[in-house]
Amino acid sequence: MLMTITVIVIGGIVGWIDLPSLIRRKEWKETAVYSVMLLTGTGFSVIAANLWEFPSPLYIIMWIYEPVNQFLANLTGT
Repeated sequence: MLMTITVIVIGGIVGWIDLPSLIRRKEWKETAVYSVMLLTGTGFSVIAANLWEFPSPLYIIMWIYEPVNQFLANLTGT
């Protein structure tokens, strides 16, 4: 529990330092991308800090591209 809180606090501090300058300069796209990446990184860091089982991202990529691969194979006749 302490590791989770530590990771979230560090992620909050990083966002607190970086986000105001992006908002002040009205860089909305950069702010959105930075926020999504910071939240994703913080989430994955919580998972890693707690040593929870998480499937490999390779399986997700394979799940997405397998139908594309089959479609292209059927299209080309291989």
